[in-house]
Amino acid sequence: MNMQHRSDLLQPSAGAAREALPQWLRIRADEPGRLTGIQQSLGLDIAHGLQRNLSQDGEFSYFAITFLGVEQGLRKASRVIFVLGPRMLVSLEPGTAPQALETAQSRLERQGQALPAFENFAMVLQAINDATDELLDSLNSDLGRVLVQTNSVLNSLEARDRDFGVSDVVSAQLDLGEVEELLSDCLESQLQLALAARHAQARMPQADTALQALYATLIEDIEAVEDHVSFVHDRVRLLQATNNMALNVKQNQIVKVFSVVTAVFLPAMLISTYYSMNVARMPILEWHYGEPITIALTAGLALLPLLYVKHRGWLR
Repeated sequence: MNMQHRSDLLQPSAGAAREALPQWLRIRADEPGRLTGIQQSLGLDIAHGLQRNLSQDGEFSYFAITFLGVEQGLRKASRVIFVLGPRMLVSLEPGTAPQALETAQSRLERQGQALPAFENFAMVLQAINDATDELLDSLNSDLGRVLVQTNSVLNSLEARDRDFGVSDVVSAQLDLGEVEELLSDCLESQLQLALAARHAQARMPQADTALQALYATLIEDIEAVEDHVSFVHDRVRLLQATNNMALNVKQNQIVKVFSVVTAVFLPAMLISTYYSMNVARMPILEWHYGEPITIALTAGLALLPLLYVKHRGWLR
């Protein structure tokens, strides 16, 4: 059933007209006239629902839920206002419908029959929860790439025909910061979903054991995704710590290279400084083999620091 293009829903009425409304009424934010008609028909106060994430006004419960999902390969945040009543569910959506709600719509259509409002709401929350789980899988793939890059820095592996440098490590840190921010948003979304599911479960008929069981399973799934978010967040923290260590290792390697180069050329600089002094007499300049002796002495003194550094294992 297409629930987005019913012009007859705009006419304020009561009694029989209310019974004709679909169980899940989807309204886009770019349909203000349609929203006004629904508010007048059902007596909804959407402004009341915007004041907080969860509120109740008479027989209607208002849920303002912000959730994330992957749409066409991009991560997107959506905020939807849900109004849940005993006989119907209303959702006020952005101009472009979130993919999670489209998925819920498809699942409901495959049922082949109209479902009660509370069951519709459970299907919608389940679709949002699945979208968050899909986003976590995507973030896990990104973390795998960062882990490979960090290990490459630590093990001094080569990639892309060059060594990983400090800029690569800093880039990985920025990526991890973005992932951590997304995880915080995911956790907040899961808390909103759990709050909405528990509130709806408290308001539904206690005698409907099947629906109670459905919501109990839904809450378990939401909590499982919360645990998944916590696991991925711990992995991000571990990667951040490892990445900081990789950055320190890389910086120490750079300092070590300059230190070795300085040690190698220091004897040559000392000898050249000595022979550049303006003195009246320097006997070695008159020797027949004075120049090769000076070159050999310079090379020998340059090799001594290299041999010492290699013996100490500082070149590894």
